[in-house]
Amino acid sequence: MMHPITKIVAVVIISMVSGAATGADPQSPYCDIILDHLNPCLPYILQGEVNPAKVCCDGVLGLTQYTNAKGGQQDICDCVKAAAILMGAPVDNFSKISSLPKTCGLSVTLPPISSGTDCSQVK
Repeated sequence: MMHPITKIVAVVIISMVSGAATGADPQSPYCDIILDHLNPCLPYILQGEVNPAKVCCDGVLGLTQYTNAKGGQQDICDCVKAAAILMGAPVDNFSKISSLPKTCGLSVTLPPISSGTDCSQVK
């Protein structure tokens, strides 16, 4: 179960980062959409839950339409890294994001997230 403070922080982060990722492609995901889909995954990503909840996997599945869009992987990477910075959390704490599709049994690819990831090079 997600701690109430984590929920509040996630809502604040979504509000702060909303619209931060922009692109000419109308199918590009925006940060509010990305974070909305990944928010249910925070207990798995940051709090050490063994398996992601179904609602988390549903959120990952919801990102599928963006993962193959031009610039989609880069937008996801940029957004997650920006959210981590705004949360004051080490970016490396979000490294489990790229393993979510496999853990959820989905054939989706999410970008690697780490302090060493150059999002502009993510394809």
